[in-house]
Amino acid sequence: MDILSVAGLGFLAGAVTVVGGLLGMLFRIDKRWLNFLLTATTGLALAVILLGMLPAALEMGGVGYTALGFILGGVVFMVTGSLFPHTYGSERYGDRLYSILKTRSLVIAGLILYNIAAGLLIGAGFANSLKFGVIMVLAVILQNIPRGVAIREPLSDSMTGSHRGLFIMLLAGVPVLIGAAATFAALTSMVPAFLSTSTAFCSGALLFIVADQMIPIVKGYSRMHEIAVALFLGIFIGVLMLGIG
Repeated sequence: MDILSVAGLGFLAGAVTVVGGLLGMLFRIDKRWLNFLLTATTGLALAVILLGMLPAALEMGGVGYTALGFILGGVVFMVTGSLFPHTYGSERYGDRLYSILKTRSLVIAGLILYNIAAGLLIGAGFANSLKFGVIMVLAVILQNIPRGVAIREPLSDSMTGSHRGLFIMLLAGVPVLIGAAATFAALTSMVPAFLSTSTAFCSGALLFIVADQMIPIVKGYSRMHEIAVALFLGIFIGVLMLGIG
């Protein structure tokens, strides 16, 4: 796999958000089912990270390098998320800072944060193996389609017309492209120990982001049994994907 292919697949994984936006425009999708899909795709991402990427990091570098990279990835994106107020399109905040800022700005910040972390893990996946890279691309695509549905309304409400909102969703492919290409280029020449740390760093980063997205959905959801089923189903699909090939 060459860097141009990785960059192209990264852009596709991010830009597919616009497909969700178009689906949201054409069909009325019940929020209950949207949250179910977002939870299921979160479970898929968790399975790929916990059962695929982190075991690969452990095999390459052992517990020390893996633990170091994982905690650093989570902390870096925890701090970044605190410094840059954001929303994933479904949560509502009572905090004064969030009420002052425009919804559009918060949604775009959340989109960028997620897609940067996703791009890092796509690049790390391809640096480890073609299989992990392809699975990560599929996982991000499946996450970004329902995400596009979720953010279409707040983007459209805050902008003149839906077309500019769709254009922003298309541009969501850019941070994934940059993150995937830069990570792949950096990791392909690394020794196993550093590759282990970097893979774990990218895993910790995306794991924190998907958990940050998941918590508001769970807090605002009355049918917890459905959330459990969706999470279980997503993890099950992730296990099947990892077992194929």
